[in-house]
Amino acid sequence: MIEKLLICPRCGSNACSEISNDKLTVWNCFGCGFTSNSTMIKENIEQTEVTLPELYKAIKFIDEKGYHWYPISAILDDKSMIFAEGTSVEDWQWSAVQSKDNKLDMTTKKEYPEREFMDALEYIGYFNQK
Repeated sequence: MIEKLLICPRCGSNACSEISNDKLTVWNCFGCGFTSNSTMIKENIEQTEVTLPELYKAIKFIDEKGYHWYPISAILDDKSMIFAEGTSVEDWQWSAVQSKDNKLDMTTKKEYPEREFMDALEYIGYFNQK
């Protein structure tokens, strides 16, 4: 497995991780919160999008190589989570929810603007995981 940092084709951040092996390459950008992999091309997207929320399909990004990028939804072991939430391309944000006693606690939900994905990750304790 090879891991390196790249410039994100979506947001231009230098916090885009690329992890690859013989069969697959995965990109996760911690700058904008979008992800893709080497199977996310036009020929495979229909099957993938069947399970995605409409918002995720609306805000996807297609890079110059034809890879489709979607918002990351992250769930930690303690059940804290982060996800994209909103009604349209113009009206969405990151929602971060902490857990209490290994259960999602919606009273802790905080919203973060599109470009504050790392702040949302910090709120749910992503960087403090063991």
